[in-house]
Amino acid sequence: MNSVVRTPDEVLESLQKPELKSIGQLNLNPEDYLVVCGGFEDRAVAALETSSGAGFKVILITYEPFIAENKADHIRKVCRERKLGLSELPYNRQDPVGFGDPLVEAVSSCTGRVFWDISGMSRLLIVQTIVAFKNLPRVLEKSHIVYTEAQKYSPSQQEALEELARSQADPSFPIFFLSSGVFEITLIPELSSNAPPGLQTRLVAFPSLDAHQLLALRAELQPSRLSTIEGVPPGSHNQWREKAISDVNGLDQITNIEKYRVSTLNYQETLSCLLKLYRKYGIYERFLVSPTGSKMQAVAVGLLRLFLEDIQIVYPTPRDFLKPERYTEGAGQIHLLSLKQFLQAAPSQDS
Repeated sequence: MNSVVRTPDEVLESLQKPELKSIGQLNLNPEDYLVVCGGFEDRAVAALETSSGAGFKVILITYEPFIAENKADHIRKVCRERKLGLSELPYNRQDPVGFGDPLVEAVSSCTGRVFWDISGMSRLLIVQTIVAFKNLPRVLEKSHIVYTEAQKYSPSQQEALEELARSQADPSFPIFFLSSGVFEITLIPELSSNAPPGLQTRLVAFPSLDAHQLLALRAELQPSRLSTIEGVPPGSHNQWREKAISDVNGLDQITNIEKYRVSTLNYQETLSCLLKLYRKYGIYERFLVSPTGSKMQAVAVGLLRLFLEDIQIVYPTPRDFLKPERYTEGAGQIHLLSLKQFLQAAPSQDS
């Protein structure tokens, strides 16, 4: 009897992907864990504030270096008022190496479900969190991603058009919308590639309104080829952002570029696009992926890297955040994604 051995990308592609479901609130049991991140966006606390249930445990990831606008104190206050067990894990965004190990240890004793609220997480932290599941697949089996949309995303269309006009009139004028500069291109061992050296490199990037991110990636990594995955916002009122991002980054002027368009919310589209690119180029080129798009696109990058260990994750860590209180405003729809189905073939290091 002949048996066919499938490659990890074939396994991932063939899996029936779970749907991202819209919910009104989280309903938590006493044995459940909720992992939240004390970011500076209003939506970082929405799932906790609106959740039902008592006695569940909260794990708070606190950011270093300290930013006064972060919501950590507010999360602590909610936990005190609701008499919830709280433990904390510091995350240094300028030195994030190895964070997956203490994170796995923190949730390893959970006997219920684990809800990972990514709404306040950085994109790199989202990828690190998902990749850490390979060390504890029994946690992956009962894990759920929680994602809250913002009501308002900065900048406004008028602000973006004004800044673009100033840049076109004076090419030396720098455009900074959300963050200022890049601290460094972060490469960490647990997200490194086992691909053989000497191959041409392909950078797969998610352009954003912070054009210095893509610029820094191209300047430091010097990729042989570039593929961009441009995000399509789900709401018509935000779809102007797609053209603005293209214009800010000068994508039409870049040579040797392949451009793709996927939803910023539907992670399945992003994952499908990444798998298409990997199967087209992964054998012949060193594959670098930078998760600078939406947070649900970062979830797709994390799932890809969970299965495919020959992919290198690179991340342009921001130097400073401009007006953190206006990064996004308000909290909108809450979404839930079960990760149980990805346990079927995720690589395991659990004994």
